[in-house]
Amino acid sequence: MQPAVPIDVDETSGIWRTDGLPMVYMPRHFLVNNHLAVEAALGRDAYRAILRAATAKSAIEWCEEQVRGKGLDPEATFRHYFQRLSQRGWGQFSIDALDVAGRHGSISLRNSIFALEAGQGPGQRVCYMFEGFVTGASSFLLGLATATEVECEETCCACEGRHDHCRFDFAAKP
Repeated sequence: MQPAVPIDVDETSGIWRTDGLPMVYMPRHFLVNNHLAVEAALGRDAYRAILRAATAKSAIEWCEEQVRGKGLDPEATFRHYFQRLSQRGWGQFSIDALDVAGRHGSISLRNSIFALEAGQGPGQRVCYMFEGFVTGASSFLLGLATATEVECEETCCACEGRHDHCRFDFAAKP
């Protein structure tokens, strides 16, 4: 069955479009404007902490459901999670480094919805919302009790103008 609205997916970037607008099941600007309004009201640090907890919880729940539904092992589930995020229009995630035994890795993101809407600004990192996605999926992968046991930082952002992608480095806390 096809969605009720026409969805065109760019084969190169994976960006979803309906009526010519970039979408994440809604116009991208709608999501980003709401995101920025909450950030302005709460302050970036407070909002970042809230997002990290909420998105980590969602990532863990999604991964657990995939194991139940598809019978995937933890690493396959971790990889499938980032593939699905990419297919849903958040941007193109790639797992650049993954050391399960060493409990760390890095993930790149191209065509991030937040970076594309923000444009470029020196020193500006706007994709911090994805840190929770990474901590949740990583804590699931590593079999940790909570996502707070994983540290993750957006170490570069396409908005900064020095890179064509964002990067997230993560590691389990010692």
